[in-house]
Amino acid sequence: MAARQRIKRMLHRHAIEGSLRPLAAKVYDAVVAQEVMFERVLDAFAPLPTIDDPLLQELTAVIKTFERPKVVRRLVESITRRYPSLRIIVVDDSRKPVRLDGADTLTMPYDSGIAAGRNAGLQHVVTRYALILDDDYVFSRHTLLGPALALMEEYAEIDIMGGQLVELPYYGVRPLSEAAGRIFATVATPRIPLGSSIGGLSVCEKVPTFFIGRRDRLALVGWDPSLKRIDHGDFFTRAQGVLTTVFNPALRCFHARTPFDDHYMAKRMDLADSRRILEERYGGRGES
Repeated sequence: MAARQRIKRMLHRHAIEGSLRPLAAKVYDAVVAQEVMFERVLDAFAPLPTIDDPLLQELTAVIKTFERPKVVRRLVESITRRYPSLRIIVVDDSRKPVRLDGADTLTMPYDSGIAAGRNAGLQHVVTRYALILDDDYVFSRHTLLGPALALMEEYAEIDIMGGQLVELPYYGVRPLSEAAGRIFATVATPRIPLGSSIGGLSVCEKVPTFFIGRRDRLALVGWDPSLKRIDHGDFFTRAQGVLTTVFNPALRCFHARTPFDDHYMAKRMDLADSRRILEERYGGRGES
């Protein structure tokens, strides 16, 4: 098994970085597009969520996007198909910000950064809950927001509820510790012990950037605008002792990365400034 994993990683690296890259890019994009279309067909046979659910009226989706207009359009369209009345805020610091049907676009100066964008988006949320999203997700019949909100209503001690990412094109589901990573070293004491159960959901220190949060509670922590990239670990480190986070594996969406988008990836991997800030703040190498 270990040998197969090493071979798989080697082939993946060679496809991303080596001579197979042009062919791999075409195959990758085609496979992901076919899978998204296939899931959309299956979605058509699944019942839509109750559109007059009062809890959905208390939720706003906040999407931070940068230089990926097709990707964010795909996400917004997938949301509006399942939740046509859900308010969506797209925060865009691209050179040419997008304007999408079904969403309000908040334009920011070019390359303002992820953290500044999330703060700006949250400031425009007037509902009690905010759904924090990256732009390369895709909603489906498995993205069940109503039941997740019902649990948060029932258990007031939950501040953040993270969901499960299903990675395309492999349909892989990584363990939470691998998908979310770890927080930085901190002396803060969790408000509720890690590993405890609230409503059948495990209390954890960090979840992927696919989570529902209580708007006013998220504002207590916010995101550090000096971090243009890799802000996620810093947010959840500062949230330790302030917010209680749980993981809900039944709340799912697809994650379709864009490793062959050279223009986007050049900016995405420009991490030097953010790493320096994190190293000065916490010591050691910065988390994502």
